Amino acid sequence: MRNLFPILMLITNLALNNDNNNNNNNYNLIHATCRETPYYSLCLTTLQSDPRSNEVEGDDAITTLGLIMVDAVKSKSIGIMEKIKELEKSNPEWRAPLSQCYVAYNAVLRADVTVAVEALKKGVPKFAEDGMDDVVVEAQTCNFNSKYARSNRSINKR
Repeated sequence: MRNLFPILMLITNLALNNDNNNNNNNYNLIHATCRETPYYSLCLTTLQSDPRSNEVEGDDAITTLGLIMVDAVKSKSIGIMEKIKELEKSNPEWRAPLSQCYVAYNAVLRADVTVAVEALKKGVPKFAEDGMDDVVVEAQTCNFNSKYARSNRSINKR
């Protein structure tokens, strides 16, 4: 869940650097962008692992990098939702907080990712940034719910 924050920071940086010099090659653009995030290595790994990052150039470079990062959020969210379903089966006592997490990540997929993709494709990265802000809130909510459930379980055992 903490891995979503650097993605948000990248989207923010992409929004702020939308007027980047088109003469930068993709390598320099990726490195410069990732240097502005709190998790340089994660950003770099995410962007470089996607073949689309090799083709970024011109006016679409920022959009492409943004879409790569939003796709990473989507993929991570799907993975988290699958893990939530597994945990619900193996730990029925966690059903309530896990269910809330599932709903949160479903909202990420259905709303935030969709808004971010549309915004990037329409050339409005600020709306993509807003969508990614919501992702962080959803992840933090899920994290809080799981901590709350664990503390209640330990209190109830006393």
